[in-house]
Amino acid sequence: MKQQSLAVFGGGWWERAARKAGSQFTSFDGPAARGANPYDADIAARLRFGREVERRAASGGTAGEATGGTAGEASGAASGGVWVDNGGVGLNFVSGPGGENDLHLLHERCGATLVSHFVDPVHVCLQRLPWPAAWMSLGSRSWIKAVWDRAHATELERFGVPGVIHVPMAAQDGEYDETPLKEEDVECAVSFVGGQNTRYFSSNMPVGTGQLFAGALAGAVRADLPGATFYDVYHDLYGLSGAVSADEPVKDRFERIQRYYAAKLFHHASLCIRNRDRYVIFLRRQLGNLFHLAGRGWDEAYGIACDPPLSEEQYRTHFRRSAINLNFVNGNAETGLNMRHFEITAAGGFMLCHDHPELEDCFVVGEECDVFRGESELLEKIEYYLGHARRRIEIARAGQKRTLSEHLYSHRLRRLLDAAAQTPRAQAPPGEVLATASRPVQAAGAGR
Repeated sequence: MKQQSLAVFGGGWWERAARKAGSQFTSFDGPAARGANPYDADIAARLRFGREVERRAASGGTAGEATGGTAGEASGAASGGVWVDNGGVGLNFVSGPGGENDLHLLHERCGATLVSHFVDPVHVCLQRLPWPAAWMSLGSRSWIKAVWDRAHATELERFGVPGVIHVPMAAQDGEYDETPLKEEDVECAVSFVGGQNTRYFSSNMPVGTGQLFAGALAGAVRADLPGATFYDVYHDLYGLSGAVSADEPVKDRFERIQRYYAAKLFHHASLCIRNRDRYVIFLRRQLGNLFHLAGRGWDEAYGIACDPPLSEEQYRTHFRRSAINLNFVNGNAETGLNMRHFEITAAGGFMLCHDHPELEDCFVVGEECDVFRGESELLEKIEYYLGHARRRIEIARAGQKRTLSEHLYSHRLRRLLDAAAQTPRAQAPPGEVLATASRPVQAAGAGR
């Protein structure tokens, strides 16, 4: 079978992954976003970019760099084949005879299969789109939505979104130092690298107590049933809203799905406290300067001194020179792992993380990393591993071997391309016209 042409939208780790996999691909820019937030591309920006891609494809050019192929091959990548992006930046529009009130999906017009890997919730990545436009776009059967969090993937499927698959995060492809760690190289005893990502509880953001009920209920249930998801509580256990049927027209589901994600905001914020913030506050109190913290927002939220975020290269050195690299998952994941699980282990660092539902899908706990389940066990594990350097180094070595052999983005790319091969390509002209006259999607819990 002839290999489908490949296009990468937005650059980043998918370009590296394609090079590592030996794939020929065409690189396209993404739609212009406002400021530094890649999710701030609105319909106007996605429409401008769509026109540019369509024009250049028709003329045999590209909207970016053609890598390892001719201009004709680049044009083929734009007008067919498989498009891969991060966070939905490949989702763009072209207009029909009705102008800007008659929008169609670019990838459908070009007869391509779009594959988006979401490392934040889908509704966060599409937050600048009007609600109906976002959810009608999600109905495209030639758009594969690869979601890192299994609980989020399940709720999307139950809301009737087609083409949803579960694909974990990974580490970027690159050159990693694989020499065994040396105890004499340790510069930092205990470290956490990551930002403080919720402002939900700040004093200038009052929220009506009625909007807190669903999230508080979910927190109470999870105390006894840790495996319960917000969807389980909201729909299955307590029926706080009528169930959404996948057989309904998507426009009939808008209001209920929108209420669901608005209610879930508090749940995301509480998970930030449960999974991350509480441990940072606790360790600063218990360990003082023995605990190193790097990332934005901690000083503003809690008055905790912190170093600025690290660059990618600084990450790799820091993880190798920290005796214990702590990892606390952000509130945007109910079950999934964050990128730091794979970045720490790829660099060869020792990782101690909060126990999380999908962890054992990717690592052998106690052999390739270790976990804790509360403040007292966290302190016990820190004391143990600071006193047992050889065991710590053995686990770090095993974790690195696992990640470099199974958890790079080049490994994930194979999964995406396999899924694309099983997905029918879009037939132009596209079908349903997208509604645009509504407010943007309610964002919830952005950040990693």
